[in-house]
Amino acid sequence: MPRCSMAGHASPTAYLDDQFTYTRDQDDGSTQGLKVIASSCPGNRVYYAAAQVLANGIGGEIFAIVCLVRWNLNDKEGMIFGYKDSAPLRR
Repeated sequence: MPRCSMAGHASPTAYLDDQFTYTRDQDDGSTQGLKVIASSCPGNRVYYAAAQVLANGIGGEIFAIVCLVRWNLNDKEGMIFGYKDSAPLRR
């Protein structure tokens, strides 16, 4: 994606933290969401995060998020950022 699509975020870490932190209202009046607790993206190559499930603002299960990151400020077409996540593993 081009920098203009990153909603003002200056780095892959900031963008992905924002993408994975959210709250959604449910039809029954409750809320569900996620909160990134800690994250890192060493060398802007792989994003690692600990995220907590939220139900009505109360924290629950904590799990890991790992994304492959492409960060190239010199891309000739201006597509400086991309990421690939994978489906969560279930026990």
